[in-house]
This record gives sequence, structure tokens and C-alpha cells, in this order.
Amino acid sequence: MECSCKGELALAHQDCAVKWFSIKGNKICDVCKQEVQNLPVTLLRIPTQTANRRMPNAAQQRAAQQYRFWQDIPILVMVSMLAYFCFLEQLLVTDLQSRALAISLPFSCVLGLLSSMIASTMVSKSYLWAYASFQFAIVILFAHIFYNVLRVNPVLAVLLSSFTGFGIAISTNSLLVEYLRWRARRNQRLAQRASNDGQHAASENNGANEINGDRQQGHNPDSGNNAV
Repeated sequence: MECSCKGELALAHQDCAVKWFSIKGNKICDVCKQEVQNLPVTLLRIPTQTANRRMPNAAQQRAAQQYRFWQDIPILVMVSMLAYFCFLEQLLVTDLQSRALAISLPFSCVLGLLSSMIASTMVSKSYLWAYASFQFAIVILFAHIFYNVLRVNPVLAVLLSSFTGFGIAISTNSLLVEYLRWRARRNQRLAQRASNDGQHAASENNGANEINGDRQQGHNPDSGNNAV
């Protein structure tokens, strides 16, 4: 091999050397830390081609996941609009009768679009529908409280319930995320502490074994002399 190794270290079999450096992915000798000059040029292309193959696969997977995620958004928008419209219509139709449609239709479109945008921004695809359902339930609850219990104006009741419901949903999600991060950090610290304690105990055991071994070696010559 054309590196700094001399003597028997330089007499490596070419096929073995090529195979070994192909597995390593570079041309640096492990003994002398110098670059080997007489290896084929195609050696360095192997990891590059492998990395290039992996990158498109990972990029394609991310693109597919993102496409499936945004494919659910229009469905969520339509379902949210329909749900808000049905709720607002049933809430307002008793008192407003024909005017309930004029209020519930535009508000349902705005609330459905806004709630879907917030849900898609705050959570991942796995929790998209759960977050949207929780948000819808909070808005319904406060709309009922503001309109039927507190007797607030219909338009103002819808606005207040929307802001309150969206705010509570966002705050709850943020608190939950922070709690999960804190628990993950706590578990990591506990695991690291347990690992350090285990290493410390192992080092103490090794030290005790070495001391016992030294003591036994110290007693053996004395016993031999006494026997003589």
C-alpha cells in the first residue's frame, strides 16, 4: 500500500485492502493515519452513491407524509364548517328564527376555516382530528354559556366563545407539550444518573477486586517461605 507503513504492514493483499476500505468509506490507513494512494478511485463513490440514494428516499417519504397531511385539511375544513353551522343554527333558531341563518352561515365558514388552520399549525397529523374535536367542544360549551346563561348578544356570544375556545385549546396544547418535554428531560436525567451510579459501582467493585488480588499475591510468598 502506498502510505507511510513500512515492512510487513505495507504488504497487504490488494483485494482485502480494497474490501476493507470500501467498508470504511475512506482511504485513510488505520495504522499510520495517512491516505492510501494506490486504491481505485471508484472506492469513494460507493458511500456517495449510497447517501444519494438514501436522501431521495427520505425526501420522498417526507414529501408523501406532507402531501397526506395537507390532503386531510380540505376535509377537515368542510367538516368543521358543517359542524359549526349545525350548532349555531340550532343555538340561534329558537330566538332569532329566520335571522339565525344569516348569522350562522358566515360565522360557520369563518370558524371552520380558522379552526382548521389553528389545528394544522398546532399539532401533527396524528392528533389533527382530536385537537379539532376538542377545540369544537370548547367553543360549543362557551357559546352555550354566553348565549343561554349570560344572555349575551348572539353575534357577541359567538365571537367571545370563539376567542375563548381557541385560546383555551391553544393554551392546553402548549401546556401539554411543555409537560411532555419536562417529563422526557426528567427521564433522561434519571437514566443518566442511574448509568453514572452503575459505572461508579462497577469501578468500586473493580478497585476492590484489584485490592483483594494484591493482598492474595502478597500472602502467597509468605506462605511459601513458611512451608520451606
